[in-house]
Amino acid sequence: MEPRSRSKSPKPRSPASRRAAAVRKLRRMNEEQLKAALLKKKECNDKAHKIVEKLIDPIEDEKMLLKMLVDINQSHYQDITEERAIMKLCGYPICKEVIEEIPKQQFHISVATKTVYDLTDRKNFCSGSCMKKSNFLKSQLLTSPLWMRDQEDIPDFKLLSLDDK
Repeated sequence: MEPRSRSKSPKPRSPASRRAAAVRKLRRMNEEQLKAALLKKKECNDKAHKIVEKLIDPIEDEKMLLKMLVDINQSHYQDITEERAIMKLCGYPICKEVIEEIPKQQFHISVATKTVYDLTDRKNFCSGSCMKKSNFLKSQLLTSPLWMRDQEDIPDFKLLSLDDK
């Protein structure tokens, strides 16, 4: 019987084995490397929070928005949409519309399609169009930690152009 040869494609690792690998990597780091990594993490988080604060107010320059997206992740973007809605502004950062009437209901039942729609997220936007544009933008954002972005390929973010409202 021949010995088994290992396949060249790596097996997907479980979250527990990934955590163990991260712990081993941390133990190999010296104190200076650890301090540098923590400082980078703090700087990236501070930059993301400043961007969130800027995007709470409407932004007119689409190119500037697309540049800012590199330094935030999906949870930061969700914070932006929710904070804008609290201020009664449409959750889509480019939109300047005010949300005048927020629906009280949580669900919408469509008799035609026989489906139930959750309106929780829809309440953050002035229209369905802005919600689609915002979700399209959010879906492009990376979910990885901000301080590890220099090791990744950053995609070119695009805006969805639909007819307004």
